Amino acid sequence: MFPIVDDIVVLLTAQQLSDQDEKERAQRDEESSWYDAMFEGYTNAVEVPTAVRRVGTPTGPILDAGCGTGRVTEALTALGQPIVAVDYSGACLRRMLERTEGHPVLAVQSDLRALPLRSGVMAAATCIEVYSQMRSYDRERFAAELARVLAPGAPLSISAFNYNLMFRAWSLAGNKGSRTGEHMLGGDYYYWRFTREEFRRELAAVLDVEEVSGVRNIPARTLAEALRKVRLRRAGDDFLRWMVDRGHRFDFFLERTAVAGVLGFFWQAKAVKRPS
Repeated sequence: MFPIVDDIVVLLTAQQLSDQDEKERAQRDEESSWYDAMFEGYTNAVEVPTAVRRVGTPTGPILDAGCGTGRVTEALTALGQPIVAVDYSGACLRRMLERTEGHPVLAVQSDLRALPLRSGVMAAATCIEVYSQMRSYDRERFAAELARVLAPGAPLSISAFNYNLMFRAWSLAGNKGSRTGEHMLGGDYYYWRFTREEFRRELAAVLDVEEVSGVRNIPARTLAEALRKVRLRRAGDDFLRWMVDRGHRFDFFLERTAVAGVLGFFWQAKAVKRPS
């Protein structure tokens, strides 16, 4: 039997992680108190629905792999299916449970590279803002695990950082962290920014990739802050409010255009488990 702590099934001990992994996990615990504030407003208005939309309407359990504080988990509850939310941060899982209270959500503290699930049991899965923060050998293990636990034909909605126009320009300007390096939020998390072809190729090794689109194409918060800096604070506030309420729909439109591959901050992919 595994211990249950604060309604979380604990399948992970510090001894199972490398020193680097344990250091990163502890930092995730620390940032759980302020993490959600980064996504409030426009980011959530774009990222959450575009991630959830790509799993469709599954009839069976859904995996949220690397659920963090539950931004996407909370939205998945509207699909009316049981959810298995997995993360290695206990603090993040506790916050996820707070926001999904009353819904059939099982919180599991585990290493994503060894998912504690039987093969072929999940009707769908999401993995948002996680994949890019694994090194190549860990991504290979993780992708294989996602493919293993999905039922044949089940969809996976997964995102990764896009090596877009802005970061390519930073690279030309000599920025060593434009494509790979330490996490922008501080700490020493690893990250890698993908081209479309790289992201598709890694997923295609274990899944059938149906779509890779650029998402979060409009830097709404950056534009609003630029207006504030030129003493147009009210205009900046009004612009951002409109983007949250209505303008984010234009971002969804851009996902279907070639512009998205150039501007999108993330790649959002839909892949499905191959038939047996």
